Amino acid sequence: MKKYFLTLDLEEWYHLEYLKEYKEIIESSQRFAPKVLPFLYKMADEGVFLTVFVLEDVAKGNPELIREIAKMGHEIACHGKHHELVYELTKEEFRQRIGEAKKTLEEITGKPVKGYRAPCFSMETEKLDVLWDLGFTYDASLIRFKEHKLYNVMDISNFKKVESMIFRKNDKYEFETPTLDIMGKSIPISGGGYFRLFPLWLMKYFMKKHWENEDNFMFYIHPFELVREKLENGKKMGIKNYFRFQVGRSRLQDKLFKYIKWLKKQNVEFLKIEDYINKLENKEGKGI
Repeated sequence: MKKYFLTLDLEEWYHLEYLKEYKEIIESSQRFAPKVLPFLYKMADEGVFLTVFVLEDVAKGNPELIREIAKMGHEIACHGKHHELVYELTKEEFRQRIGEAKKTLEEITGKPVKGYRAPCFSMETEKLDVLWDLGFTYDASLIRFKEHKLYNVMDISNFKKVESMIFRKNDKYEFETPTLDIMGKSIPISGGGYFRLFPLWLMKYFMKKHWENEDNFMFYIHPFELVREKLENGKKMGIKNYFRFQVGRSRLQDKLFKYIKWLKKQNVEFLKIEDYINKLENKEGKGI
């Protein structure tokens, strides 16, 4: 059975790299993260549970939101402190900030936080050991998309492939977010702005092409994409950035629901990342 990891990066509109410099100009008090609850309730009701990578910035301002998400059965994982790019931090800065973020999330939920995803897939191979030292079990920052100027392609050659898109080194795991190679070019097919931009029929086609060589899949989405309302004073960010921010948002939820319904018909199993690891380790522990 194909495994599908549906994930949410719980951050705000002003954490987006192309909007950080406009935060003071836009001057909007709007917050999208607290408004994802109806979507997450619907997913839980349908038996689809997400791995939610939470920024400490969002968690500190919305502790009840984080507790409610965990109460529904979704997994709480870490997305960092202030959405800094990892390769712009020293190793010690990274250790301190991620350690603080992990502690905050664990104090809010009362449960250990096992997973991490770097903002903009900016993780560096040499900083993985910091995650393991801090008590993380897995990282989900690998993407092979060198064409993107913000992303970093890690070297995981010392990891062993467990199965499609999943790698392990000792008792630690790396989960890959896929791209699709078409005519020598990497095409992002895993969510975010690309899912908003591409028509649904094309996303289904990309998914079928992916399944020709792989079984598992990682999908990501953000709160501002799930909430339909426009950003106050959003046009102050400029035409290009406004289009990038706004395109496809009004119909995203309906499109995603249709996509998930279609995926269920394709013999897909939706899993939280922590549940996959637990199932794998329990299976190996029984010697099966």
